[in-house]
Amino acid sequence: MTLKARPLVKDFEQMTFKMPRLIETERGIPLYLYTGSVQDVSRVDLIFSSGTYHEPAPLVAQAAAEALVEASQKKSYDRVSELFDFYGGWVRKTVSLHYTIFTLYSPNRTYKKLLPLFFEVITTPRFSKRDLERFKRQGAESLKVAQKKVESISSTIFKQQMFGEHPYGVTPKVEDYEDLQIEEVKQYARERYVAEKCKVLLSGDVNDEMLNLLVENIRKINSSDEIVSHLHSINIGSPQGMVVEDVKNALQSSVRIGARTINRNNDNYMNLHILNSALGGYFGSRLNKNIREEKGYTYGINSWLIGLPDAAYFTISTHTATHFTKPLIEEVRKEIEKIKSTPITNQEMHSLKGYLLGDFARMFDNSFTLADNFIAILTNGVPLNYYDTRIEYINNATPEVLLQTAQNYLPSFEDMLLVVAGNY
Repeated sequence: MTLKARPLVKDFEQMTFKMPRLIETERGIPLYLYTGSVQDVSRVDLIFSSGTYHEPAPLVAQAAAEALVEASQKKSYDRVSELFDFYGGWVRKTVSLHYTIFTLYSPNRTYKKLLPLFFEVITTPRFSKRDLERFKRQGAESLKVAQKKVESISSTIFKQQMFGEHPYGVTPKVEDYEDLQIEEVKQYARERYVAEKCKVLLSGDVNDEMLNLLVENIRKINSSDEIVSHLHSINIGSPQGMVVEDVKNALQSSVRIGARTINRNNDNYMNLHILNSALGGYFGSRLNKNIREEKGYTYGINSWLIGLPDAAYFTISTHTATHFTKPLIEEVRKEIEKIKSTPITNQEMHSLKGYLLGDFARMFDNSFTLADNFIAILTNGVPLNYYDTRIEYINNATPEVLLQTAQNYLPSFEDMLLVVAGNY
């Protein structure tokens, strides 16, 4: 048998995130453009700075978003659905804490039909009481089911303990659906879905005719003379200790561990993000190797560093059979202590950088992935060179830098909040 030489392993070449073309529209709404072949499909994103952070009561933002894509003043719910199906279009709505995004996916051959329909439902929504009642009924039933799941219970407790009455800590309740009022939803839409709070992104297999049609339709977005702003403050310190919610007859426990930490405007945030990846941010991370692969306590465990305008926090989340709850938590404690006390190995550093740079390389797959990642820049309020800066931090990361970051900015296990829903 002839032995073959191992293939050469090359380092990643220098990467720079591709920025979109910026087009100024008559209304002052920025229009960003990514072009590239995506099998004769295009995508339009309307990005409004309006989310659950800005709503006067729970679920108002979600209800308003539902109304804006379901029916117009001229077309019923059934007719709108029929037309989107007939022309092969698909509308996605994403309501987050600080933004709401309406996305239209369209075959290029029917773009001229779908785009005006998309803007019709966005700019002249019907807001019928019957549609709102359907939203309330379906949402309440879904929430009743979700509230019985241990992952939902632990998430609700974790957010409430971490942020209190701040919008980051509020989780809708079944009675919030009952309290929704149509006038409140209408008022929210009038204040938030306006030109002054809008950005538009067009991506895909796009030509000049399609671009011009979009510019023409952007003119339909309403303006507002009065821009309403909302500011909230977090009035509690970072919580510590254990909270256990016993769930009768639970077969699994949902475990969440975390603490507030430095935000994106801190120079050390990037290194903390890299450190989080080493601990639990990807499939080859320490938590996965130990708790999933070696111990078999769970099918998956992950950690995240989440940066938000008002606060940032680090969190670990997993599920396990109830009899593994205590040993799993003990292993998490050991991994946190280890990464705060001992430098990671050079081999681990090499694997970590390979994963992180490979993840960046996937951003360049097509115009849709570029659009997704550019939207993340817009909605997180970071500089336009954010990804290039992150690549630079990854290339410059060393075991010593990450150890110093862990010791200074990764909270100790004893300083974290631990929530268990299930059986402890």
